Order: sequence, then C-alpha cells, then structure tokens
Amino acid sequence: MGGSQKLANGVPKLNGISKDLIVRPARPEAVSRLYSALALLGDVLWNAIPYLSFLFVYGINGHVHILPRASDSDCVYLYNVSAFETGLLGFAPHKLVSSLVHPALDVLAAVPYLLHYVIPVIFPLYEVVIRGRPEVACQFYRLLGAAMWLHFLVWFFLPTAPPWLYANREAYLGAELPIPPIQLQHKEGCAFARLDALTGIPFFFNMFDSNPVPFGSFPSGHVCWPMCILATAPPGGRLFAIYIVWVTWATLYSCHHYVSDAVMAILIVLVTKRLQSLLCTSSNPRRRPCCDPLQAVCGWTVTKPAVVCPFNIV
Repeated sequence: MGGSQKLANGVPKLNGISKDLIVRPARPEAVSRLYSALALLGDVLWNAIPYLSFLFVYGINGHVHILPRASDSDCVYLYNVSAFETGLLGFAPHKLVSSLVHPALDVLAAVPYLLHYVIPVIFPLYEVVIRGRPEVACQFYRLLGAAMWLHFLVWFFLPTAPPWLYANREAYLGAELPIPPIQLQHKEGCAFARLDALTGIPFFFNMFDSNPVPFGSFPSGHVCWPMCILATAPPGGRLFAIYIVWVTWATLYSCHHYVSDAVMAILIVLVTKRLQSLLCTSSNPRRRPCCDPLQAVCGWTVTKPAVVCPFNIV
C-alpha cells in the first residue's frame, strides 16, 4: 500500500507518480563554479610543478650542495665572463654601465629586482582573473619551469662569479686589505649597497647574503622570468620588451650580471619555447582543454660537481 508500482511499459511508479515525471533539483550554481575553479587551479598547479620543484631545489642548495656554495670558493673553478666579454668587445659593458652612478638610478635599478619575486604570481593571476585566459598562465609556468631547469644545468657545469665578486676583490686590493672569504663578503652589489647605506637599513644585504647559489651569474634568472612573459602573452604586447631592457640594465648597473648573462637567458627562453611548440601537439582529445599540458617528460640526474682546486679566477 502506498508503495511503488509499475506501469505497463515497466517504468517504476512511486506513490502513483512516474519517476520520469520527477524533476530533480539542479546542482547549485555556486557548487558548479567551485568545481570549475578547483579544476582550473589544479591545471595551473600541475603546469607549475617544474617551476616549483626548481624553487625547492634552489632553496635547499645550501643543504644538499648540488651547486657550488660561497664556502666552496677555495675548491671550485669559476668561469670569468668579464674576461670573455672584454676579449670579445674590447671593454666590459657592465663596468661602463655601473660607472654612471646616481641615487635615482640606484632606486630605478632596485624596482625590477623587487618585482622579480612577485612576477611568477602576479602574471598568472592577471591572466586568469583579469583576462580570463588560464591557458596562458599554464603556458607561462611550463616555459618558466623548463627554462629555469636549463639555467640550473648551465650553473652546474659552468659556475660563474658575478661582477660584485671582482669589484670586492679590486676594492680590497686597492685598500691594501686582506681579501676575506667570499661567504663573509657583501653580496648585494654596488647599487644596492649604496641604497642600504642611504637608508641605513641592510635590506639588500640580508636579501643577497642568504642566496644559496652565489655562482649562478650566467645565465641570468632575473632576465629569464620576464622574458617568459614576453614569449607567452605580454601585457602591452611588444612594448613589454622595454621591461626586458630595463631589467637587463638593472642587472648590469647593480654589479650582478654581465651582458652575456642576459643574452644567454633570452636565447634559452626562445629555444625552450620553440621546443615546447614542437613537442606539444593539440591533437590528443584526452587533454584538458585549458592547459594542454606538455607530454614530454624531461629530467636530469644531478650529481656532485667535479671541482678543481685551488680557487682560480681566469
């Protein structure tokens, strides 16, 4: 009594009402949006894994000792990019740029260095939230992760001393003072040392003193990150190249990089972008339409670098 019955066509009937006539409530729109947002976040994070893994390995280098540390200066061969550029061009571009000193230029050089730490967060958020293009955020993270691991590989085989190391050396020799170990020297570079002295706050000293990879001048990660934006979908289109020039100038002016560092970083990004375009096809229907993640898996076996003693600057 009052139970389910069956109609002639076999469709269950509940309390005299066919189940075909029962209208089920639609899933709330808020829940659908939540599911979509979580799926989108998962896509973006999936593509950011190579970049995040690079940051992790970079950050713990002081403990795992994959790349040379400042304390290894007595037992590692450092390649002198300054000597290479001087021999090739007849002068050292970074010395010319850093010789034009002014407090306003010091501040102007500090801006892209501070923006460097937020670019990998702000640009993807801008593409997803403002422009509604999550696929661009995914492409950016894929390119950035692959490019930075290539940087890591170059740092592994070709550790290079940044300009501030030679500037410190010249300053100590000019003052006829003994040269302290590199791990005890100031690593913030000429322009940022002046800013610290101007403000009385050792902000840049503390920031660079904790750098776990001091011998990674060539190529420049500071140029690589915005270059990955230029290679995907830069705000302002080609005008974004002006920011690349700004960053490159800032790296030279602050005694942190050479022209060759910037050129090599740009080439790595362009080559990586081209390789990803060749490897990543869109014919696989199983791929998520948002990000089209790269199928190729690339990895490197990291071992302790061979070193040559004693410390030699050529």
